[in-house]
Amino acid sequence: VTPSLNSKQDIHRDFKVPISNIQVIPNGIDFDTFCSLPNIVPRAYGVITTASADVPLKGLDFSLHAIAKIKSEYPDIKLTVIGSPRPGGHTERLIKKLKLVNQVFFKTNLTKAEITHEYAKNAVAIVSSLYEGFGFPVGEAMACATPLVATNVASIPEITDVFAQLIPAEDADAIYQGIKNIFQNPQKYKSQADLG
Repeated sequence: VTPSLNSKQDIHRDFKVPISNIQVIPNGIDFDTFCSLPNIVPRAYGVITTASADVPLKGLDFSLHAIAKIKSEYPDIKLTVIGSPRPGGHTERLIKKLKLVNQVFFKTNLTKAEITHEYAKNAVAIVSSLYEGFGFPVGEAMACATPLVATNVASIPEITDVFAQLIPAEDADAIYQGIKNIFQNPQKYKSQADLG
């Protein structure tokens, strides 16, 4: 049993398991908790991403480079990261190098309800992962109707369908452009997110 068609193909290819022996049962999203909160007005230049583990696979570096690029145009931009960096590790050093100390904030040990509020408070969600077997942050952002910029890899397109801006992986410029698109036309992308 696997949570996505993409994972099914990966298991078949990498482990030679016959396709007929693999059943796809997608993971579920708690829609009672992860939902739109229309009474909360999002910050105009608020961006949220999830990096539950400080590892390259989550693609956080590319999001940070995108924020560094766009902050000259939108100096009020703030990035909330659900997760925590390793103290003194690569991510903390990169934030200092890119001069993003005043733009990037980490939040940890949040309840599902608190995460839902974070999505509601932000105008853009980013999923910059290089691989996702299912991609809970994708489903959660969509359930919260937060306009989404996500990498076009692995299972992510299965989850988003046409309700997100899909971009190439490892492409900070594409993340930058996706964020800018939403900032410039928030109603268009909010309507796209609401339909998802």
